[in-house]
Order: sequence, then C-alpha cells, then structure tokens
Amino acid sequence: MNRILGERKGEGKKVLIILIGALHGNEQSGLKAIDNNFRFIDDDRIKLDGKIIGLAGNIQAIVEKKRFLSYDLNRCWTEEIIESVFNKREEELIHEDLELKELHQTINRLLDEGYERSYIVDLHATSSKDGNFIVHAGMPAYDSIIKNLKIPIVTNLNSYIHGTLLQYFNRNKVTSFAFEGGQIGSDKTIEIHTYGVWRLIQDSGIIPPEHDMGRMLHYEELIRSIHHHTPNLFRVLYRHQVDQKDYFRMKPGFDSFQDIEKGELLAQDKQGVITAPVEGKIFMPLYQNTGDDGFFIVEEL
Repeated sequence: MNRILGERKGEGKKVLIILIGALHGNEQSGLKAIDNNFRFIDDDRIKLDGKIIGLAGNIQAIVEKKRFLSYDLNRCWTEEIIESVFNKREEELIHEDLELKELHQTINRLLDEGYERSYIVDLHATSSKDGNFIVHAGMPAYDSIIKNLKIPIVTNLNSYIHGTLLQYFNRNKVTSFAFEGGQIGSDKTIEIHTYGVWRLIQDSGIIPPEHDMGRMLHYEELIRSIHHHTPNLFRVLYRHQVDQKDYFRMKPGFDSFQDIEKGELLAQDKQGVITAPVEGKIFMPLYQNTGDDGFFIVEEL
C-alpha cells in the first residue's frame, strides 16, 4: 500500500485538505471514504481551488488489521518522541517509528506548500456503537466547517490524551481534528465518513457550492436520525486509564453519550468492579483488546 491514497489538485492555492485514514490500522472506514470522495470529484469533473490529498495512516497495521504493532501511532506526536525517532539509525527503526517519520515528513511538506488555509482530518472509528463525534483541540465556535458536520464536539480531550496527531498539527492557519464516524467495521461508519468528508469539502470552499447538494442532504438526514436529541458540545470530566495487565472488561451495552449515574457499575478488572466516580455521560467505552482508554465521562456544555 502506498502512503498517498490519492490526490486531486487545481490551479488555485485557496485550500489544502489532508484526509488521513486508518491511523489505527483496524479502523479502515476512512480509507474507503477517501476513495469514495475522489470518485465523486472525478465523476462530477470538479475543478478544485486548491488540493485534496488522502494519506494512509499506519500502513503496516492496516495490512495486519490491528490497531498498532509496537505502539499507538496516535499517542506519539510529541516533540520528544519525534526527535527520538529522527535521531535513530535506519536499522533501529521499528514498526511505528517508520510510520511516524514518513507521516511527519509528508504532512509538513504539504503544509509548506503555501495554501491560504489547511485542514487535517483524521478519520477514526470506535469499538462501541454509534460513536459519531468530533475531537477538536481549538475553539469549535469559530470553525464553521466543524460545526456544520452537526455531530457532538468534544473540546478538551487533549487534556486527558497526549501525543495525538490533531494536537501536534493544531497551529496557525491549520484546522486539525479527529472525525469519529461510528463503530469499527460498520457499513454505516463508511457512509458517515464518506458523506461527512463530502460536506467538509463543500464547506471548505475548495469546490463551487452548487456541486451535488443531494449528498449533503443525505448526510444531514443520516446524522439527524442518530443525533436528533444529542447536545452539540461536551467536555471531559474523567478518564479511566487501563493497562493490558489489568484484564479490563467493559460492561456490555454502553454507547457513547449514554447517561450514567455516580456509582453505576461500568466495568471490571482484576482488582474488582469499576463504578462511575461522577454523574455524566459515558464516552468511548472500550470494547476491544487494545488501547489504554477504558472509558471517559463527559458533560454537556
């Protein structure tokens, strides 16, 4: 598999959109959504005022259909780790070292091309059902392209999870965010990612606004059927960190943004039962064997 999944470019320098699929190798809906959107552009013969490029995230983990092989590629975007990887000899680089180094070089090279505005969209999926939300490290009230996706936005996850790609590339003239499309392996997740990305492309101004409004209407109907009662903005109150040696098991049946009460049974591990330390809404409950985030609790803003 090539790092660059596809690229479409016009003569203008208005907008750069970088779409990243499968930074976690088992979350592959983004790869299909990127391909679908390139097909839309080609079928409609659209002229772009800028560039859209799709990147494969963790190529080696994609092949193995695993979240990661040696370490999580979405927890290593810190200056310290990046410097350490770049200082290694070539023969010392392990799986995610190679992925991190190449992605870092590729994304920075693209950002140096001088576009007026750049968007980095990191496409993810969750292990629980209907996990559709945006993770954004900035102020979403000022980013209409994010608000127009009309799914819940979690604002302060970067205070609890460190080393994410969206944090690292959150800089001037760059809007970087994670777009969670739903459950891993679900056809609905591919659909939400596909038409959500199309909505982003439309709203960014990289294409004329009149192109196929039917796709945008389809996306809005799809999201409305899922989130018609869900508030727009959340902040994290609590994160339950786990380790592989904990034998953590989430209680079945939880979905993101489901109400929970303080003291409610949520999970268990080798130490015993795990209950909610505060009242709120469950967020990203862990229903897979890899990852160190057992669950979060969020509240509405």
